[in-house]
Amino acid sequence: MTLKAILGRRWMRALGLAGVAAAGYVFGITSDRLTAQQPGTPPPADKRVVAYIYGSIPVTREDLGEFLIARGGHEKLELLVNKKIIEVEAAKRKVTVTPTEIEASLNEDLRGMGITFKDFTTHILPRYNKSLYEWTEDVIKPKILLGKMCRDRVKVAEEDLQKAFENKYGERRQAKVICWNEKDLKIAQKQWGEARESDAEFDRVARMQPDQNLAAAAGLIAPIGKHPASDDPASIRTTQTLFNLKQGEISELIQTSAGVMCFKCVAIIPKDPMAKLEGKVREAFEKEMYDKKIAEMIPVFFKECKEAANPNVFLKGPPSPQELREYVNGVMQTGGIAPPSATPTPKPMTPPMTPPPAPKP
Repeated sequence: MTLKAILGRRWMRALGLAGVAAAGYVFGITSDRLTAQQPGTPPPADKRVVAYIYGSIPVTREDLGEFLIARGGHEKLELLVNKKIIEVEAAKRKVTVTPTEIEASLNEDLRGMGITFKDFTTHILPRYNKSLYEWTEDVIKPKILLGKMCRDRVKVAEEDLQKAFENKYGERRQAKVICWNEKDLKIAQKQWGEARESDAEFDRVARMQPDQNLAAAAGLIAPIGKHPASDDPASIRTTQTLFNLKQGEISELIQTSAGVMCFKCVAIIPKDPMAKLEGKVREAFEKEMYDKKIAEMIPVFFKECKEAANPNVFLKGPPSPQELREYVNGVMQTGGIAPPSATPTPKPMTPPMTPPPAPKP
């Protein structure tokens, strides 16, 4: 596990195109509507029969669409709108995607994940509840289109190449990390004190941390170069903290977006004197940095496109329980009926009447 992955774990919930990947687009609707006005042409897409019951009663695409919309279609609408925005912007720029590019992108993703196509379809796609077709339409195509449209915005500077090269072949730090949840500061302070007692105690505490991957490795992470992975203040601070440690030293507790952390420097890895930033090595770094910058630019570019498109979405989902309660209470109050949650105002209690004194004998 890398330091960047640890610091960014709360923001890595999407498929890599957060807010950009779209639901599958039903092709042919526009052309069908145009040709439907001509005699002798097929019926409109929404009237096309998809099934028959009792031999002659049709079930149309419109029936199917309304059925699916009522059962969660609104959840896909924003994704469909996003995909349409990407396609419109791509058409303006005459940007297209070929089957060869799709296949190459998928193979590159598989190499990056270090898995086979079978493992991808068996384990990765079910995790995202997508078929291979949906992954192609919702992830790969938008990614390629957006990447092509961002090309003129991205440049790889020599400084970027040098930093990336030094992070891989220059002096690095091998470290172990313990990360606690932000709300567990007192527990972190106590266990941090225990971890400082000995190497064995550090490993014991590291194996108790909430993150299972870090716990399984006793906190060991991939070697870190001296240049932070991003300009995020937390990334800069943690990298500087680690490089200021001597071998065997443990850092103070550090507050980050991922939680409360401490580092232990377990080894100082010297630079590789044989590595040179030239030839195929340089080409590989240029591609790596270019892909990284494209990935960073895509959300920025898409945000601009969406603001220009100014989508006006009419189809809304069912009301939330709170919205439903508020609506019912409003109707009841309009009719003069107290809402179920309202407590009647108690009437003031009348003090008990004091009986007259008994007559004296």
